[in-house]
Amino acid sequence: MVFSKSLTAEEFNPEVIMNSGQVFRMTKETKGANGMPDTYSACSGDNDIYFYLNKDTDTWDFACEDSQWDFWQRYFDFETDYKAFNDAIRGSNDRFLKDALKDSFGMRILRQDLWEVFISYVISQNNNIPKIKKSIQILCDRYSDGIHFPKAEKLAYIPESELMDGTALGYRADYIIGISKAVLDGGLDIESISKLPYDQAYNQLLAIKGVGPKVANCIMLYGFHFMESYPIDTWMKKIITEDYSNYSKDDYLKYINTAYSGYQGYIQQLQFYHKRKKK
Repeated sequence: MVFSKSLTAEEFNPEVIMNSGQVFRMTKETKGANGMPDTYSACSGDNDIYFYLNKDTDTWDFACEDSQWDFWQRYFDFETDYKAFNDAIRGSNDRFLKDALKDSFGMRILRQDLWEVFISYVISQNNNIPKIKKSIQILCDRYSDGIHFPKAEKLAYIPESELMDGTALGYRADYIIGISKAVLDGGLDIESISKLPYDQAYNQLLAIKGVGPKVANCIMLYGFHFMESYPIDTWMKKIITEDYSNYSKDDYLKYINTAYSGYQGYIQQLQFYHKRKKK
């Protein structure tokens, strides 16, 4: 089934979204030639989709199972007005952020499958994006159908040595097995945590072996969709020290939390994408 949506360049740019560090399984399948459009794909949990800009109708066309369309509309967060966020940025005096917005037009914060995003960001710690993507794809190839993300019941009882072999997971394999077992025995209910107030959800995540502050904030933002989450990794530390050097770290965070309350995570994504592109 094909579903069409009218989306401006400011509202949707898959090139920006898939290279923003928030998602590891969105790709460009084919580069358009001879008048044909670029085609993209995404997978999240049990769901998969193809999409492209239809030049004849000037709409984005999304091809997926009819039963999955509600998931994908939520995944792309189509109900949120990102232009309102952008208008606030355009009206600010923050030159770096304004430049980041120009560079990151079409950014959105995705609402990803909770189980997949949880394990993906456990894998992400002290890691880089190409290695994260490779490890995730190996897990899908070995323990699922190569497309969909493997379930907790599959990952829970894999011998740690096997899970480490050729996956580049290293010490993270132990975390993945432990988290998977906790999900199976009912000790960890990710969906229930996602419905808690911000502070409670964050603290419950930190109590899980393998989840530190950066991973917790990523899960909160890219899975639970707490838009006030502001993950700080090495790139964000560089931004704070190099591009906002007139602030202390505490003063900088106070500025972000005050000026952009309720969508700090969106600000972080614009900054992150812009800084990496400039490197």
